[in-house]
Amino acid sequence: MSNISKMARLLRPQGAYAFKASSPSIARLHQQGPSRSAVVHDQAIPHSQSHVPASEAPPFLPSRQPASQSSESGAGLDSLVSHIPLVQSLRDTHSTYKESRPHLAIPSPIRQHHFVGGSLTGPGKLAFQPYMWLSTGKSGSKTRSDRASSVVSVFHIGQDLCGHPGFVHGGLLSVMFDEVFARCVSAAFPSGLGMTANLNVDFRKPALPDRLYVLRTETTKVEGRKAWVEGRMTYLPLAVPHAEGNVISDLSLLQEDHEGAVMVAEAKALFIEPKFADSMVSVYRN
Repeated sequence: MSNISKMARLLRPQGAYAFKASSPSIARLHQQGPSRSAVVHDQAIPHSQSHVPASEAPPFLPSRQPASQSSESGAGLDSLVSHIPLVQSLRDTHSTYKESRPHLAIPSPIRQHHFVGGSLTGPGKLAFQPYMWLSTGKSGSKTRSDRASSVVSVFHIGQDLCGHPGFVHGGLLSVMFDEVFARCVSAAFPSGLGMTANLNVDFRKPALPDRLYVLRTETTKVEGRKAWVEGRMTYLPLAVPHAEGNVISDLSLLQEDHEGAVMVAEAKALFIEPKFADSMVSVYRN
């Protein structure tokens, strides 16, 4: 037998033994990894609130499972908007703002795939399609341009859009800024279309679910195909869904200047009118 054959016979069992010795440890890693992750996850966020005694439940978790909002509840929240003093002022016949609900103008086949108008809208999420009031060419605007514009939007954020339990996901606030900003700068471009080039959001206070939000935006500068816009978002003190029977005992809780109203974020953005705007699919019906 050659030296090479002898060497092969000596190495073969050692190689096999080394593999068998290492295999069980690898298998244990795969078996233990997921189970450990599951234990940590279960302890961090219980799958059911029945695991958490009412006396020990954190303040951001209700003592019982909240009932899912029905379409009737969403309609009730929608009608509640009419009681907001700001909305009543915007709807005044002498107001320079024009009311619209852009997402309702999206054709149904497109709306169901629209992020805000479709995916994020429904019970427990955005309970109703956002209201928007657009004013163009407002006197005294910092843009000093006939393409100046401002928008006031009112919407509701439910519990199913939280990140950490009890707090609205910050990414949703960014989405809402982006959505309303786009509406605001639409008056600055001939095509009515602007695409986000830059968006900066400063989060000031935690955003709470089951609140009505007011988002104010204003175009601050327009140069050719570029428009700069900024805004701030505030939630109103009234927690909705609220008391049984939807009876509002204190209408001041719907005031934006109430001491309980909280400004949760401010943002600035740059929008650019795309050169290919004419070839883009029309989202909103004219």
